[in-house]
Amino acid sequence: MKRTSALVLAAALALTGAGLAACSSSESTDSASEGAMVGDNPGTWAPVEIGEDANGTTIDLVVGQAARFTYWPEGGAAVESSDPAVVEASQPGTEGGAEMVAGLVAKAPGTATITVLYPDQPADEGGASNVVMEFTVNVAAE
Repeated sequence: MKRTSALVLAAALALTGAGLAACSSSESTDSASEGAMVGDNPGTWAPVEIGEDANGTTIDLVVGQAARFTYWPEGGAAVESSDPAVVEASQPGTEGGAEMVAGLVAKAPGTATITVLYPDQPADEGGASNVVMEFTVNVAAE
């Protein structure tokens, strides 16, 4: 009985491998093989990840594309967009028992400055800032 099961399993694995090999082609027309994004709707793409190293940089998005923060300072920080019509920012928190991360959505072509700051802690006269990080987002049409 064990030998029959082993033979059936081996045959199934062999057929699966042959089937997968038959499905592959060296002449792929899939745009993913050319390094392009998969799908026509940027809203369905995996979000761009924004880490602490984004501070002082520029991030490029296309209309409809999302980004999420993988780094977030503790203690009540918030994210702001200088132009919400170009880049809309969402705050971290909880909704319906689910943890929500801070993120961005590209709304229209243009440029916006994104600032992560402690809004309840004003900058002082000595030059200390409540800004944790700041970067630019360029949004292009699809």
